Amino acid sequence: MSGILRALLRHRSGLLGLVLVSVLVAAAAVSWVWTPYDPTTTDLKARWVLPFRDGHVLGTDMLGRDQLSLLLVGARETLAVALLATAIAAAVGLLMAGAAALAPRWISASVVQLVDVVIAFPALLTAMVLAAVFGGSLWTAASAVGIASGVHVARVTRLEIERVRGTDYVLAATASGSGTWRTMRRHVLPNIAPTLIVQLSLVMAVATLTEASLSYLGYGSPSPAVSWGRMLHDQQPYIEARPLLVVWPGIAVALTVLGFNLLGDALRDATDPRLRGSGVGSAAPGGVPESAAEGLPKHGSAAAVPVAAVAAPASAPLLTVTDLTIRVGARILVDGVSLSLAAGERLGLIGESGSGKSLTSLAVPGLLPEGLTASGSIRIDGVELLGRPERQLAGIRGERVAMVFQEPLTALDPLWRIGRQIAEPLRLHRGLTRRQADEEALRLARRVGLPDPEHIVRAWPHQLSGGQRQRVGIAIALACRPALLIADEPTTALDATVQREILALLDELTREQGTALIFVTHDLAVVASVADRIAVMRRGRIVEHGPLGEVLASPREAYTRSLLAAARATSFTPSPASPSAVPPIPPSAPSAEPFEPSLATEATT
Repeated sequence: MSGILRALLRHRSGLLGLVLVSVLVAAAAVSWVWTPYDPTTTDLKARWVLPFRDGHVLGTDMLGRDQLSLLLVGARETLAVALLATAIAAAVGLLMAGAAALAPRWISASVVQLVDVVIAFPALLTAMVLAAVFGGSLWTAASAVGIASGVHVARVTRLEIERVRGTDYVLAATASGSGTWRTMRRHVLPNIAPTLIVQLSLVMAVATLTEASLSYLGYGSPSPAVSWGRMLHDQQPYIEARPLLVVWPGIAVALTVLGFNLLGDALRDATDPRLRGSGVGSAAPGGVPESAAEGLPKHGSAAAVPVAAVAAPASAPLLTVTDLTIRVGARILVDGVSLSLAAGERLGLIGESGSGKSLTSLAVPGLLPEGLTASGSIRIDGVELLGRPERQLAGIRGERVAMVFQEPLTALDPLWRIGRQIAEPLRLHRGLTRRQADEEALRLARRVGLPDPEHIVRAWPHQLSGGQRQRVGIAIALACRPALLIADEPTTALDATVQREILALLDELTREQGTALIFVTHDLAVVASVADRIAVMRRGRIVEHGPLGEVLASPREAYTRSLLAAARATSFTPSPASPSAVPPIPPSAPSAEPFEPSLATEATT
């Protein structure tokens, strides 16, 4: 909160808006206890007094009422209408937007149609109709503006909710075990807050103008109620003789509207850490050598597990996928995929773009995009995941199955500091207190090789380099020591040097914790450095699978051979963790599936 206030005070136009709104609030508050004169008392002997005469700072009107006193008391009704209308608009907008974004499709369509109908009627016209039926009052004006503006808020907010729900950091929060409502409350709403703030500041400005317009037209609160619009209405017949009588309330309305707009824009900027500065000094230093993790204290008390023990198959598989089929409408995207993975085993899932490898990996923890349906069977430790309620899946994600995503910047919530994001799954699944989770987050930051971890945990995601952000993603995924880690092309967005560091870190930590790994990639050189087995996907099917050395030495499919040829054409050499050499491709190996040579070029893109 202090950071937001400091950013607001540094924002020039925001500071002006804050001053204008503060003056309005102060005027309304002061008018309850003091005004220079009683604004409801008429004195015909003191009518038409000019400003700064006879103790009247702004003069008097045709009934001898003090103009400054009327302005002070009128600020109360203006502020009350603005606040009440904003509260109604926020409630209407959020409820309708939430229903449209989260409810079943038929409810969503109905809400959208209702919004379109209500938007067709201007707020002022709606207010006039309500005033004619129920009589002019503060409540009539506020309700009309709140309802009419609420549907505008609903339309914008619905689009923002859908945009944010589609981001990688919301998907990453879900993958860590955050339930639907927790994700909405802690990730979606804070990230739509800047847009919502702007919309509600516009509602306050519209409410001010609408109340003034209603009162000016005679539909506002009846006498003896005082408002700035009522002042304009009463003094309109005398505008030619006494123009100053309409200048004061006109200036008050204009400055109030300006103040609400400027303050709303400034609050939008102040609530975004990417716009208001870091709060922790300069950006975090970039890049650390691969050896930085060596000698660091290991996470937890478990000793490193020997490679042979980790790779040995268990008596029962950890993960079993049987006949997995993913559809969108009638179109099949993944067709009958089956695979299994033992505890501690490492599977490389490789294929070109559009082969279905990422959809397959997302289906395991139940993270398929909306509109896609999955059938078949996915079991973790014998427990069926397909068709399981979302609340039960939330308890499995992050605890038994975790994910590392492709783009490290978009996978981190821009409004959360790094330490808080690492600590979140620990609080969800381990029940740690905030202090305990923060201490564990700092220990994890050290373990994944982040430089100056005390500084990093207080930094924002945009202050870190790409490699540092991916180390944070690994720390989040492995925080609860899951049985299975799915890494969806985690090195694609990184340069070659950082790629090697991240691959080495993943290899070391998963072996240390005994975590099984599914590594999704299109790069044979990468998969050769981390996998025990390999599965090649094409057009939604697994066309070849087997031990890594066997597939590289004797590929059965023409498609796999083309991938190897393409990799060699781009100077592919196995890393030390892979076989020491890749045998030549057999020239006449049988093919179980027809293969178009043109796809060899696609596989390298």
